[in-house]
Amino acid sequence: MIKIGLAIVGLAVAGWYFVMDGSKLDEAMVREFYEKQQHAVLSRNPDALCKQFASNGVFTTETVMMGQTQAATLNQKSACEATRKTWEMFEAMGNKAGGILTIEYDYKIDSIELPANKKRATVVTSNTLKMGEALMQFRTTATEELVRNYRVVQLAKSDSKTGVRMTMGAMADPSKFFVER
Repeated sequence: MIKIGLAIVGLAVAGWYFVMDGSKLDEAMVREFYEKQQHAVLSRNPDALCKQFASNGVFTTETVMMGQTQAATLNQKSACEATRKTWEMFEAMGNKAGGILTIEYDYKIDSIELPANKKRATVVTSNTLKMGEALMQFRTTATEELVRNYRVVQLAKSDSKTGVRMTMGAMADPSKFFVER
């Protein structure tokens, strides 16, 4: 009977630790989140990027391309769909050019704010994604909110602005912007 009581107490303590401590963030976890994001981008893995979106996340985007601004508010599902469509477009562009599309990605964390309870982190960040060296460039600045759910750090909220630059001559001769297979 004592063994059963100790087992129940042990499970209760482990459960409390998993739920309570499993939702706290620190700066190292935040930095690791962005490292994983960079790895997913460079390995062209939209599924890994989708796993970073919290199920109840709200993501506001504003994209400026050729003088036109498009704004959207996305949830987890629509953000994943948009991410997959973007990577499908990159793949199609690379295949059309007869080579593989080179991708460069770099990010910078400008600030990390953790409240005393460490339940959320507010991160100001910027990143640059270059496709085909000079074919297209996406420059994004964002204020993001990260949470930790069951020991997994996820993006819960994002307000981002992206500027897209394109080299129009690349459309006429894309082979200059791709690496041959």
